[in-house]
Amino acid sequence: MLMPARREYAVPTVAVLLAVLVAAAGCGSDASDPPAPDSSPKESATVEPVPTTDLTALVCGATFTPPTGGGLYLSGRFPASTPASGPAVTGAVEVNSPRAVSGVVAPSAEVFLVRDGRIATVPLPQDTAGKKLDLKPSQPHELPGDAALVSCAAGGEPLAPGTYQMYARVVFTPDSGTPVESFGGPWPIDVT
Repeated sequence: MLMPARREYAVPTVAVLLAVLVAAAGCGSDASDPPAPDSSPKESATVEPVPTTDLTALVCGATFTPPTGGGLYLSGRFPASTPASGPAVTGAVEVNSPRAVSGVVAPSAEVFLVRDGRIATVPLPQDTAGKKLDLKPSQPHELPGDAALVSCAAGGEPLAPGTYQMYARVVFTPDSGTPVESFGGPWPIDVT
């Protein structure tokens, strides 16, 4: 029996504990175990080019040229301008693939701003729990995306007014298990 003063906390506490147990059970496999064969009848494909575990470092102030490849095509829908006074600009990134693929992505696209070829903001932190993504050719999936409007330089000042280039990155981990990153952009945005 729960005490009346504690009853309001019982359901949230049980839900948190259940979420931790489910997450732990999903992470408990031994890395040396071979993956179980996929017995589903649906068609799937490996993302081209060959996946790599080396993700592009998005370092504040570093020069940025978007890598090519990745196998997924990203297109962004963001406002053309935004006031510098806001903490972030919100939009969406459409993810598309020329072939059927199945795997896991982060809940949101990683969106960042570049000015004069240098990274001006870094992607906002997000929940590390991924979500299942099953893409079929010409059937895109939309992910939310937010870009910080605060400089990633020391002090975290609001961005200086001007034109920036917005980019998005989606890290896709196919069912085969090796992450692949894809970039979209540049999409110009005026910070006023």
